[in-house]
Amino acid sequence: MSCADSIAKLLVDAHFSCYFSKVCPSALDCAEPIVVVEGAFSRDSRLAEEERGSVVVTVLVVREVMADAESVALAAELAVRRADWEPYADAGSCRIVGIDTAAPAFKERDSSGRYVWAFDVTCMVVRSL
Repeated sequence: MSCADSIAKLLVDAHFSCYFSKVCPSALDCAEPIVVVEGAFSRDSRLAEEERGSVVVTVLVVREVMADAESVALAAELAVRRADWEPYADAGSCRIVGIDTAAPAFKERDSSGRYVWAFDVTCMVVRSL
């Protein structure tokens, strides 16, 4: 399990798209996915038994209609921001201890002509050494 998996599970539990991926799939495979991509761990401090830092998870909402992409991205960011994190804190080698979200914004039109809106979730994490 990873921070991206925790975010995806939270979104599934909040009744968002039933199709999640770590890469943007072809429009033939899934027309309107939510893609959850995890960045690298960035250490802020190191203690004897653990290190603390952050992991940025990017959530991409892909839709055929611009307004749909925007509204789903706004609703998904709100769900993540307001979530009770206790059930989703275990992220495998990390434990999520807090989150911060950025406002969703238009990112691009993909090669299939779909609209992509994105927002970042910064997960503050503790890793055991």
